[in-house]
Amino acid sequence: MKFTNFAAAFALTLGALTQVHAAPLVLGDTVQVSNQTGTVFTPSTYSDGLFTNVAFKLNGSTTTSHASAGLFVLDHKHVTPAVGTSWTQFLSFCLEPDVFLTTNNQFDNPYTVNSVSDGYSTASDAISELWGRYFSSVTSDVTAAAFQVALWELAFGATDKNLDTGVFQLVTNGGVKTQAQEWLTSLNGSGPKAQGLVVLTDNPRSNIDNQDLLTQGPVNDVPEPAMLALLGIGLAGIGLARRRQSGAAQAA
Repeated sequence: MKFTNFAAAFALTLGALTQVHAAPLVLGDTVQVSNQTGTVFTPSTYSDGLFTNVAFKLNGSTTTSHASAGLFVLDHKHVTPAVGTSWTQFLSFCLEPDVFLTTNNQFDNPYTVNSVSDGYSTASDAISELWGRYFSSVTSDVTAAAFQVALWELAFGATDKNLDTGVFQLVTNGGVKTQAQEWLTSLNGSGPKAQGLVVLTDNPRSNIDNQDLLTQGPVNDVPEPAMLALLGIGLAGIGLARRRQSGAAQAA
């Protein structure tokens, strides 16, 4: 039992470090983006993917466009710096509704890891709050599409937050629109903000995709203050376990 306590404290410490260094997306890095298996709408944890077709109007156009709104599952691999050669699967949403992602690995590589405020400065706080409040609710076709629609609204009309007016207008009615509008209306700046959100931007930009992909880090490959505190607790636990083990040996 004494050895078990020691091992548990040591495992806690290693676990803290492992989480920090797990496949980080560091701002300024370049990565390749691909779709290695299945379709982009098939997360490994969901059997049928999470998406719904929606209709919308953009930039004052009278023409109705259509797109599949939902949660994308893609893969990234670092180019610069070279930090491994394996593909890492990640969940993402698109920020541009009028650009289609190809599903045969013909992505406009490489992509650059940017902050949300780089290119979406007006909407960055609202996007972080939307993710912080409601990403955990993305569990069905309807909620995935609603989350994607809300992101499109914020990316094109952050001060509007109204799916019936402004630069982005959702023509589709029903559960997706109702849920997305409810979430948008609730964004008042007081909700929890997601940490580690980044935008993968294709670079150099061309006419292949031009799609910005929003995903969640981790962003940093160095221990944060909170993680350092956790590391300290782990080391303290190791020291305590050693002292107890030593004391037990002397008593014996």
